[in-house]
Amino acid sequence: MFGTGAALAGVLAWAGKRVLSERAAEQPVFESLGEQDGVELRQYPALAVAATQVEGAFASSVEEGFHRLAGYVFGSNLKKESFDPAAPEVLQHRYWTPEAQRLEMTAPVFFQRQDEAWRMTFVMPSEFTLESLPVPIDSRIRLEAIAPKRMAALRFSGRATEEAVKAWTAELLERLHRQRLHPVGEPLLAQYNSPFMPSFLRKNEILVEVRLAAVH
Repeated sequence: MFGTGAALAGVLAWAGKRVLSERAAEQPVFESLGEQDGVELRQYPALAVAATQVEGAFASSVEEGFHRLAGYVFGSNLKKESFDPAAPEVLQHRYWTPEAQRLEMTAPVFFQRQDEAWRMTFVMPSEFTLESLPVPIDSRIRLEAIAPKRMAALRFSGRATEEAVKAWTAELLERLHRQRLHPVGEPLLAQYNSPFMPSFLRKNEILVEVRLAAVH
């Protein structure tokens, strides 16, 4: 009995450390415009992101997309001042180089459906601009500037399976309809935790750009 209790205490202590460490990750600063029926309206500023697109099933696309972008963040890149556009063959080397620059992980990671593919996005640390970010070695990664947007967000916990994402997306769209808010474009899944976080402590959100619905 005591062994089971000690093991449970150990698991809870480990989970607590994971929560604290992941909460320390930088997140995009936004202005909260209010909350109604569990849906928060937010005004996001312009953001610099690294993005990649993966074709295939949801679970495998998430794994592959995360692998690509994590590789870029952890050093599969070239510092901007070290990159010679006249020598593109250096980009064939897909591992860490002395000219690499390690970036801090941020949260959340964004996923968005695009036709038959999934687009995954890492928001870059705020200390960087699009011009100062290191150059990805993997040509499937693009550095992009995202314009300021007004977003609606609905939070849910647990594993963000494809079925859960579909259900919570439908729930968000229904609540927006009741509030006379019109969604613009494809919704996004935001995941705030690493795969190692226990399911009951996971924080996820469905977000979509919105505008006021026309009054007839």
